[in-house]
Amino acid sequence: MTEDRKPFVVIEGGSGVGKTTAVKGIKPHLEGWRFLREPGGTEFGELMRIAVQEHKDLEIDPMATFMAYSASRANLVNLEILPILTGIKSGQGVFLDRYWFSSYAYQGSEMVSKAVIMQISRDATGGLMPDLVLHFDLVPELAVLRKEGCVDVDRYDLKELSFHARVRDAYLELSTQYPEIWKVIDASRSQEQVLADCLSVLRERGMV
Repeated sequence: MTEDRKPFVVIEGGSGVGKTTAVKGIKPHLEGWRFLREPGGTEFGELMRIAVQEHKDLEIDPMATFMAYSASRANLVNLEILPILTGIKSGQGVFLDRYWFSSYAYQGSEMVSKAVIMQISRDATGGLMPDLVLHFDLVPELAVLRKEGCVDVDRYDLKELSFHARVRDAYLELSTQYPEIWKVIDASRSQEQVLADCLSVLRERGMV
């Protein structure tokens, strides 16, 4: 975060880690912030989300999936995130549910080259990095149990346990690559404890 740029926070993690619940708890503490999601955040992005992610029976090549997400991401960064961060659009900051780190974890776990993901993601976002990443970490066995019985599932939620294990490993790789912005949150704790951990980190960074 610089003096002439508003703060940018990303929340990340695998399926079933509790991000959605945490965002609801964080939102009242970040008054005036814009809360956005990936894929989505723009009309184009929401269409991409429906086409690529929510059609559970649609066969899509992993590289095609990544390119679709990258197109949505470029649109979101240029039409919403950057204008907010630079003061062209209103908002005290941006809180984003998923960023290109999700592509690294998910499409990377579908055997798309992680080096390619990082390069194309830099191009799509203009190299824009968040000031803070809240990474919800949870063993996949527990995450899968949490998703059982949920009606709001996408095609990634339905993948095998070994896939979710690869996703978790990829996120932990990112935590070592970007230690200055990355904060791992123990998502096995209670919702109240997890929210308290998130708010503590945000206070340390002067964001609440």
